[in-house]
Amino acid sequence: MLKVLLFYILWLPTFLGAYDGTLTYEKYIRLNKPAYYSSSGDWLELSYKGGVPNDTKRIATFAKADVRLYFQDNNAVNYSLQEAYIRFLGHQLFPNFFKSDFKLYFGRKILDWNMNEKYWMLGFLNGNQGFTLLGEEQEGLTGLLLQSKFGEYEIDFFMSYFFIPELNPSVKFENGNVESHSEWTRLPPRSTIISNVETPIFYQIGNVNYSKIIFNKSLGFNIRKPFYNGHLSFFAIYKPENKLRVNAEVYWDNVYLNKVLATANPTVNHHAYAGIQITQKIDQVSLRGGLSYVDPNAKIGKDIPLYSIKNSRQSFDSPYFKVSPAYNREAYTHLNTEYTLDKFNFSLNYIHLVTGNVRSSDDFFSDTVKWKRAFGGRVTYTMNDAFSAFLDLKYDINRYDNIIKAELKYNYLKKIYVSLGLEMLKAPNDASYWSYYRADDTMYTSLGFYF
Repeated sequence: MLKVLLFYILWLPTFLGAYDGTLTYEKYIRLNKPAYYSSSGDWLELSYKGGVPNDTKRIATFAKADVRLYFQDNNAVNYSLQEAYIRFLGHQLFPNFFKSDFKLYFGRKILDWNMNEKYWMLGFLNGNQGFTLLGEEQEGLTGLLLQSKFGEYEIDFFMSYFFIPELNPSVKFENGNVESHSEWTRLPPRSTIISNVETPIFYQIGNVNYSKIIFNKSLGFNIRKPFYNGHLSFFAIYKPENKLRVNAEVYWDNVYLNKVLATANPTVNHHAYAGIQITQKIDQVSLRGGLSYVDPNAKIGKDIPLYSIKNSRQSFDSPYFKVSPAYNREAYTHLNTEYTLDKFNFSLNYIHLVTGNVRSSDDFFSDTVKWKRAFGGRVTYTMNDAFSAFLDLKYDINRYDNIIKAELKYNYLKKIYVSLGLEMLKAPNDASYWSYYRADDTMYTSLGFYF
């Protein structure tokens, strides 16, 4: 998997030509002590963006990638390829065959079918980059995307038999433990209680066939009906979940090792994701809202027989512990309004889980939902080309989660910049997704160079 991503990144500068890049050094300071933390404190990141995404040429290219090196943690590295595609204008390439205006994308592209997904970091359609706990950067899907018009309708059609899962934050199996250089990674427990005795758990990874992960199908579409200063749209897609599922074979060796032995097996699970949304713009105010539904139990057709994964929903249960990944359907309503002025941008967001949630975060390899009923507000201030600032607040009125992000940034002649930021969260409810990270408050400073 890493070789595939490295090939993409190394191939980009030669193919794209013109590019923009940023080299950033960041140091962050912990404001408290999390339950688990690594030795990472400083990192160096290279961000690359090349090509023009809205170019009107017959053939155009675009790519965006990031590589991050962590100094204090054995020089660990994160890779992310957000987008990398070739775009063809069909009517210009073959004017004698195609009269209608359509675009064909080949490669990795972020789909804008659910415009509220990025803010809430849901990760159902596009993947989350995963460099940081509260990062909103996304990674696109890899395949063929066709965009065309049929009368008053705009239609996107996506298909693929190639899948790149979320790779960050990465984990490693070492001496029977599961480790990560990212302290916000949710790691499985290191011990369990058997007959009132604490018993260690020894983890190992099973044999991974990467072809069974990479060669998986995706098929989806999005239909838009534009109207005055807005549009109504509906999307549906069947695709692999962006995160790999992890099941395990578990048994208690009470004869030789007196340990619980757990063999982790990464697997791919497909899900169906659909939604409807409406947007409207009135002067400086933009409104959008929608309903989305995800079903991890959906099965449409047959997966490629050669690469089918057996026992992908394996579970284990005993009086002492269990490995039982949850496959629950979820539906969300989401609303957003933005007000834009010359120097200010205000946004107010809301998301509501309308289905029941029975997933918890206390089982092996299981996670609860991120949001139940949450409001989010963001203010961005741009004084001039040099100085900018933003403040973002998210609050879940059901679980009382409170997340704060703030940053001040000074840009000198678009050559060098410095920034000061703060990330804090409060999660008093142990059943919350964020409760594991409640002590991950940080302050950071950054120094960046443009080239």
